[in-house]
Amino acid sequence: MKQCAQAKNAVQANRWARRVDARVGKVLAAHPEADPDNVHHTLIPLDQPPLERLQRSLTRGGATAIFRKYEDDH
Repeated sequence: MKQCAQAKNAVQANRWARRVDARVGKVLAAHPEADPDNVHHTLIPLDQPPLERLQRSLTRGGATAIFRKYEDDH
């Protein structure tokens, strides 16, 4: 039974990756000057619930602010 669940998760992950790749392709077709990695990393969070995206963003922003303060102090 565990292998069945793993196979199902793998299929879902592959579908999700293909959807993201298709979106990246559309953005790059419209904006060929865009960096593919930046587009990819920008589109990934769009599949997450808004509150989760906000939480991650605030956590990342807070960590950046702390790092900057540390750099300024040293």
